[in-house]
Order: sequence, then structure tokens, then C-alpha cells
Amino acid sequence: MPRTSPARDRLLKAARELFYAEGYGVSIDAVTERAKVAKPTVYAHFKSKDELIGTMLTAAGEEWFTELDAELDRRSGDPLAQLLAPFDLLAASLPDPAYHGCILVNSAAAFLAADHPAHQALAVHDERMLALFERLAANASAARPSDLARQLLVLYDGVKTRGLVDNTGTAAHDARTAATALLHAHADASP
Repeated sequence: MPRTSPARDRLLKAARELFYAEGYGVSIDAVTERAKVAKPTVYAHFKSKDELIGTMLTAAGEEWFTELDAELDRRSGDPLAQLLAPFDLLAASLPDPAYHGCILVNSAAAFLAADHPAHQALAVHDERMLALFERLAANASAARPSDLARQLLVLYDGVKTRGLVDNTGTAAHDARTAATALLHAHADASP
């Protein structure tokens, strides 16, 4: 189990803020300065900058799923509303001039090696989203839940990628409309 401490939490928060705003050229010194910890504290918690990045991305993904699970609970009993929840959450805080895409997608694009922790974090996130979309599609009576789940994942990832050039939330609203149309098409399709 990972060690938790206020210093570790501050490091993860500082890393997330700086890497998202400025990219991965940000030095560990800048992260420690923002977190108000000594440099050795980083290496007491993380073996390397890459491990810090991977841990930070995993934490960001967990934060998303915690928020999404709470939203799904609020929409309990309404399968269509639950299926659309990820798109609604993506749009909820937009427009935001500081938003420039998903930190997981951006990080995987920044590190081209497939074995980098950024790729692993994105892969885990997308696998979880795919499984969730499949469950939600089945609950919404889609004829082929796994097909619909893959299509919804493409829409979901597209919204996050569009954030690089459009921070208005329009893409999330468009994806929500497309997701509704896909669900209706899958509900009308025979198995």
C-alpha cells in the first residue's frame, strides 16, 4: 500500500498543477518548491520523476471515478441519464480557459514509449471506462452493449482530446447528443 503523508499529497498536487499547466519539462525543483518540501522528500516517496508522474496520473484517474460514481448514484434508476453522466461531467466545469485537454491523454502523448507510466495510466482508465460503458449500456437495454461501449469510449476520448483546442464544453454536449443517438440506434437494433 502506498505511503500517504501531507508532504506526499502536496507533491502530487503540485506535480499535477505544474505538469498540466507547463508540461513535463518542469523540474523536480519546481515541484518541490510549489509543494514546500525538500528535494529528498520526493525520493522518499517516489523512485523517479516517472514514478511521480504515474502516481499523479493514477490519482487523477481515481478522482474522476470517485466523482463519476457519485454522479451515477445520483442518477440511480435512470439508465439513460447514467449512460450520459460521463459526458455531462466533462462539460460541467466548462467553459474554462485553463482547460486544455485531459491530463491522461496529454501525458500519454508527451511520452511516446508504450511502457511509460503515462500510457499505463491511460490504458487502465480507458479499460475501466469501457467496462463501465458496457455495464451502463446493458442497463439501458442496448442490443449489443459491448459495441455501444466501444463507440461511447471513442466519443468520450474525443471530448477529452478536443479540449486541447476547445475549452467551451461544446464537444461534450455534442458527444452527449451523439451518445443518445447511438443508444437509440442500439435499442432499435436486433441482436
